[in-house]
Amino acid sequence: MTQPTPATCPHLGLASDRTLARTQPDAAHRCYAQTPPAAPDEAQQIAFCLSAEHPSCPFYVEVEDKAEVKDKVEAGSRSSFRRWLAFVPWLALALLAIVVVFVYGRDLLRPPVALAPLVDPVVASPAAGATSTASPTSAAGAATPTPALGVRSSASARLITSTPEPGGQVLILAPKAGDAGWWTSGEGRGNHLGDSYLYAGYFNGQAFVAAARFELARVPRGAPIREATLRVTGLRGDRFRPEAGGTWQVQLLAADAMKEFARADFQALFNAAAGVTLFPAFYPADLGENRMQELRLDASARAWLAEQVVNGAPAVIARIIGPAAGDTLFAWDSGSGPASGGNGPQLALNLGPAPATPPPLPTQQVIVATLTPTPANVLTAAARVLTATSVAKAGTPTPLTYRIVTPTPVPANLATAQALGFAQGLPAIVVATPTPANEATATYQALYATAVAVTTGTFTPIPTNAVTPIVVIPTPVPENVVTAAAQVLAATAQATEVGTATPLPFNAVIATVTPRPVVVTHTPVPANYATVVSQAAYATAVALIVGTFTPLPPNVVMATPAPLLVYLDQLSPTPRPPATPTPPSTMPRELVGRILFFSDRDGESHLFVLDPASGRLARVTQDWPYRLAQVAEGRSPDGTLSLLVQEDARRIPQVYIRDVRYSGLRQLTTTTGWSYDPAWSPRGNRIAFVSTEPGNDEIYVITPDGKDMRRLTVNTWEWDKHPSWSPDGTQIVFWSNRETGRRQLWVMNADGSNQRLLLDSVYNDWDPVWVK
Repeated sequence: MTQPTPATCPHLGLASDRTLARTQPDAAHRCYAQTPPAAPDEAQQIAFCLSAEHPSCPFYVEVEDKAEVKDKVEAGSRSSFRRWLAFVPWLALALLAIVVVFVYGRDLLRPPVALAPLVDPVVASPAAGATSTASPTSAAGAATPTPALGVRSSASARLITSTPEPGGQVLILAPKAGDAGWWTSGEGRGNHLGDSYLYAGYFNGQAFVAAARFELARVPRGAPIREATLRVTGLRGDRFRPEAGGTWQVQLLAADAMKEFARADFQALFNAAAGVTLFPAFYPADLGENRMQELRLDASARAWLAEQVVNGAPAVIARIIGPAAGDTLFAWDSGSGPASGGNGPQLALNLGPAPATPPPLPTQQVIVATLTPTPANVLTAAARVLTATSVAKAGTPTPLTYRIVTPTPVPANLATAQALGFAQGLPAIVVATPTPANEATATYQALYATAVAVTTGTFTPIPTNAVTPIVVIPTPVPENVVTAAAQVLAATAQATEVGTATPLPFNAVIATVTPRPVVVTHTPVPANYATVVSQAAYATAVALIVGTFTPLPPNVVMATPAPLLVYLDQLSPTPRPPATPTPPSTMPRELVGRILFFSDRDGESHLFVLDPASGRLARVTQDWPYRLAQVAEGRSPDGTLSLLVQEDARRIPQVYIRDVRYSGLRQLTTTTGWSYDPAWSPRGNRIAFVSTEPGNDEIYVITPDGKDMRRLTVNTWEWDKHPSWSPDGTQIVFWSNRETGRRQLWVMNADGSNQRLLLDSVYNDWDPVWVK
């Protein structure tokens, strides 16, 4: 007679005893069909472990010799029953003890509720033609169970991917330790790579961004990507406020966008251009501790990723950007660090068969440019400058499409030479140890070597092919222009006769010369008119070549003779430093109608001005015009009212209107998100401001009486900030990080139409003010 399938999986047991199982879902249950034993979640237990459907579970393994096991169990049961009949008096007492133990001991013996972390991610690489069992569906119509998050399970339980086609494979990529972390705008430099958390969002006035780097070295070049899924798992939500709203966006960046990932600061990561934006975005309802999110790459995203692999990119970077306001911060698991649950980011790839011959890497053509030889004399240099000026008048040359490179310079020190040699796989450059000059020196060196061996081990042996550095003394600077010209002529003659000089070996190091003081004498008064003409011609030639004369070096010494006698009545008192001038209270006329803004085009934050009519740029050497223009932004045209930003009763920043004459205060905006950066139109009928009402920073306009609020800009995650009206009130300039990821100047009509890039720049430009 065929026995019915048991209602409980034979591989189900308790963490403390694998031979016991409870009839209801329990956190103490373990699946012993997996190694190490996994902790199935409640959905898995209901659908499979505690039902007759357990043979269809993807982890189920058929029990061997079931019939023999059943006979042994039945025989043992009959024998036990006969023995128990002889001990009937003791049966009631035994049953009572079992009931007491079951009632009171069940909770005492229950394992802790805290779940063990997941195991480290592994790579599944099935052989060609291998198949895997598809995830079954419960007969009752229940959804296919997902392995529990936050508990230890095997990689196959966590990541169920489609079966690869014959010849293909499945790769699961995970960032290495130290290749995942978070950045914050509150820190000018540095990052938190290697931390357990991947923070993204906004908290205490600071923005947080997370990123993880996935190496692509193991992905075969040319293999088609059939499927790709990015998985992240929530880890910490104590600062997460769902009521604050907002969205979290995941983007993929090319390795070229972050060439120094380990040294990147917040601004570099935030401004890096995104190659792919993954959808859908994460909303507050999607986030939770121990909850996994999956983002499947569509066809265009997979094509971009395949292109990165074919082009030889070493890695791709996943960036998580959260809301820009609202004091809501969430953290995903980085996969490393003491607080990690082992659920780090994973990029699962289902690859087709790789081609027999990988596609060739793209060839980058370059032009090797050498330094232009120094002119023989100043007149030749002046002639070249005049020629270049003449060519420039006809138009500057079209830039070449090739990358121009210069020859590798000779290293300036031994460390640089060693690093360059190591990068090129050349023999090691090691300084030879000199022979001890006496017995005392030899004894000291032996004692030092012994101390090093005791503390840190013996010295690393020197490679057999090591070479010693070659110190090259630099060519002395010519004493005058005649000597320089003679050296150029001699070098030209040598190159014509015997060819160019043999290049220096890789272990050559240029010695640093200690500069000697430069003695400078006062220019004497010309003795006659001819000398005046000669000096003027020489100065003109120098100005044509390099502009004004080079400032004196710091080691200059003036050859000023000291006077023999210095009379006290001829000494002038010590001059007092001039007082700091008071900034003007009116705007200079040359700035009216132009746009003041800040930029990092000089490597630091400086104030610049843009003429929107001609596109000309100029640097502003003083900051007081910007402060003066900024104050005017918040005033009504008649000067009786002013705008300010302060928190309302809900502690949300809002725009208020203050009466300058009577000090009255009236709330203008009542948004649920932050409202700030207000600017009053010169026409007086509209006030522009920025609000985080939709989850990101967008520009709105509103009437002074608080009515007719309209949204002018619409983005997904990008920021539009700091609006400023044109003098006639028909346009609004602002800065945005749309399209490039950098802060750029944009302009639009007063109704929000015709939004366009105002200043196309490779730098960051922000906080514009249109001077009225």
